[in-house]
Amino acid sequence: MEYFRLIMSTFGAAIILPVFIFIAELFLKIKPGKAFKSAIYIGIGLNGLISILNPYFLGAMGNAVSEMITTQGIQLPYIDTGWGVLSALSYSTTIGAAIIPVGMIVNLILIRFNLTDTLNIDIWNYWQWAFIGTLIYYQTDNYLLGITVAVLMQLICIALADIAAPKMQEFFNLPGISFPHGSMISGTLIAMILRWPMEKLGILKININSDSIQKRFGVFGDSVVVGFLIAVLIGMIAWSGQYSNLETWSNILKIGVATGSFIFLYPKATSALLEGFDVLSDRVREIVAKRSPNRQIDFGMDGALAVGHPDTITTGLITMIVAVGMIFFLPNNEFLMLADLGVTPFFLAAGTVAIMNGNIIASVITNTVSLAITFYFSTWISPVFNNIARQIGGIDVESGEALVGADIRPVAGITYFLGQNWITTVIAILVVIVIMSTVRKSPKLREFLTGYKALDN
Repeated sequence: MEYFRLIMSTFGAAIILPVFIFIAELFLKIKPGKAFKSAIYIGIGLNGLISILNPYFLGAMGNAVSEMITTQGIQLPYIDTGWGVLSALSYSTTIGAAIIPVGMIVNLILIRFNLTDTLNIDIWNYWQWAFIGTLIYYQTDNYLLGITVAVLMQLICIALADIAAPKMQEFFNLPGISFPHGSMISGTLIAMILRWPMEKLGILKININSDSIQKRFGVFGDSVVVGFLIAVLIGMIAWSGQYSNLETWSNILKIGVATGSFIFLYPKATSALLEGFDVLSDRVREIVAKRSPNRQIDFGMDGALAVGHPDTITTGLITMIVAVGMIFFLPNNEFLMLADLGVTPFFLAAGTVAIMNGNIIASVITNTVSLAITFYFSTWISPVFNNIARQIGGIDVESGEALVGADIRPVAGITYFLGQNWITTVIAILVVIVIMSTVRKSPKLREFLTGYKALDN
C-alpha cells in the first residue's frame, strides 16, 4: 500500500500517464518506436501545462491571495489542506489502491454497453473518486459501500463529461477529448443548471468575451496583456501597504508574468499533447470502426488542458477575488480556503466557460455560485474529514493545534451525501445510468444543457 502511494505521489501525472499510454499502445500493437514518440509528446505537453500551471501560475497566485487573507487576521475553524495532501492521502488507503483497476474495469463495461464514449485515461485523478469513497468507508466501516460510492462519483463524472464533450471540443478546440475530471466537471454541472435561466434573462446575449475585449481595446484587450494586468492588480491588493519594499514589487510583477506566460504557452503545450494522442486516437478508432463504424471514442483528460484558455483565466481571476470576499462574508462559512485558493476558481471556471459560450458575465456569475456551493460542502464535510485524516495519519498537524479541512467541490459533495447508505447509493447509480442512456439518444437534451448544436440538427 505504502509502495503504491509512493509511486503515485513521486512520479505524478506527467510521468504516470505517458508510461500508461506507452504500455497501452504496445498492447494495441502500435510499433514500439511510434508508441515511444507518442508517449514522449504526451509527457512533454502535460508536463508543460502542469509545470507552469501548478507552481508558477496557480502557486504564485494562491500565495498572493493567501497573503491577503492572513494579513487580515481572518480565523475560521477548518483550514484548507490543498489537493496535493488529499491526493496523497487518498492513494494511501485500501480504496485508493483499488480505484485504478476498478475504475478502468467499470469504464470498459460502460463503453462495451454503449453507455459512454469516454475512455478515461486520466488515471492520476482517479484519486478524487477514491477520496470520497475513503470518507464513506471510514465513516461507515463498510469497505464495499466505500468502493461503490467511489464508482458512483466516477459514473457522475463520466456522464457529465459525455454530455459536455461536443461543446468542450468545439470551444477549446480539443478534438477527441472529454473531461471527467471531478474538479472541472463540477463547474460544468452548475453551468448546465444555470444556462437556461441565464439565457432567459438575456445575459448570454451580452457579447463580452476575450475576443470581443481584444477587438474593443486593441493591445490592452490582448489576452496575455489582460491576464498580466489583472494579476498585477491582484498582487497590488494582496501586498497593499508594502509598496516601499522592493521584494513586494518583484512578487507583484512575477505574478503578472506567470499569468501572461501561462496564457501564451498554454496552446503550445496542448498542441504537443494532442500530437502525442493522435497515434493512440487513430489506433483506437481503427479498432472501434471495425465493430461500430459510427462510434467515436473520446479520451478523458485532466481539466488542466482547459485552464489556460483566455476566458477561463479571466473568469478564474475575477472569481478568485470574489472567493476572498466569501471567506470573510459568506454566512455560516467555516472553511478557510488557502492552499486551493489559486486552484479551485480556475478549474471550476474551465468547466463553466464553454457551456456559457465564453460569456464572461454569465461565467463569473455561474462560477461564483459554484464557489459558494464549494464553501458550504467544505464547511459541512470538513469535520468528518478532520477526524478521518487523523485516523489515517500523514497530515502533519499537531493534535489540538488546528482543524484540517478539505476543499469539496460540487460533484464530490453531492456524491458524498448520496453515498450515506446503500439505498441512496444504488438509486443514484441507476439514475445516472438512465441519464447516460437518455442523453445519448436525445441531441435536443444535450443542446438544452450545453448549447451545443450538432450539424445535422
